[in-house]
Amino acid sequence: MCLPEFEQISAPLRVGIVSDTHLVDPARGIPARVLEPLAGCDLIFHAGDISGAWVLEQLEAIAPVRAVYGNNDEFLLRSRLPIERYFQLGKHRVGLLHGHTGAHEKHMTARNRALERMRGVVDCVVYGHSHRPEIVERDGLLMVNPGSPTQPRWAPSSTLAIMEVGETIAARLIVV
Repeated sequence: MCLPEFEQISAPLRVGIVSDTHLVDPARGIPARVLEPLAGCDLIFHAGDISGAWVLEQLEAIAPVRAVYGNNDEFLLRSRLPIERYFQLGKHRVGLLHGHTGAHEKHMTARNRALERMRGVVDCVVYGHSHRPEIVERDGLLMVNPGSPTQPRWAPSSTLAIMEVGETIAARLIVV
């Protein structure tokens, strides 16, 4: 397997993680309850289903943003963003993807897709798609799904995640 190209970013850092915002009305903006926990972050990851490019612009006002596209994103986002990205955050390798599946992989959950794509390549994978927040370790891979801060669907509440990266890497869910 050929290793992907990793963007180098110095640690320590605090990373805000969002996914599945599904926001379409720039006049309403991103809710303050979503933006407030991201204040003080050094970097923001968006794991797709952004819906409009204006969402990334608003997040950029807080911290630099790295994003991937999801299955519900507009053409403009799909043309500008990759389907997956890789980062070297200090000594930790992190992968970012939405987690939606192709036609031949309909049986796979977002979690299984992330595990299959990233196991053995990174130490941590950030993914979305399911709207189901979780932070778990599987087969030595830290898996972080922030859920959705705006459309929880199958989750009990709206959430995002904060990841602290230094000598170790740790993430926690935040109810918004």
